[in-house]
Amino acid sequence: MIHLERTAGRIRLVLNAYFMGEDIVVLLSGGDRPHLGTITAGSRLEPLSTLQLQNHKEFYITEEIAVRLRKQFRGNFAICCGVHLNDITAEEISLVTEISVELGDELIGLLAEGQQR
Repeated sequence: MIHLERTAGRIRLVLNAYFMGEDIVVLLSGGDRPHLGTITAGSRLEPLSTLQLQNHKEFYITEEIAVRLRKQFRGNFAICCGVHLNDITAEEISLVTEISVELGDELIGLLAEGQQR
C-alpha cells in the first residue's frame, strides 16, 4: 500500500493506493464528509470509463489523474474519489483539484521509482 496526505488550510486530502497483483486501486478522499463520488477505471490500452454517482463532480480529478497514470502504469487501475467541504469556496475547489492532481503525480513518481508492479 502507498499512503499520501496533504493539508492546506481546512483542506485535508488522503490518497491510499492498494496493489491487486499487477493492478492498482487508488482511493482519494477528504474534507468534512469523505465519500465515494466518482470512479474512473482504465489501463494503458483501454479507454477510460467513469462512473459519476449522484451528480458528484470529482470526475474532474479522477479523469485527470487517470490520463497521467495510464502513461506510466502497465496494469489496470481504478481511481475512486470523494471530497466534500461544507460551504466550499471557488478558491477551495481549485485548491482541492490542484492538490489532488499533485497527489496523483506523487503516486505516479513512486510507481516509476520501483514500487510499480
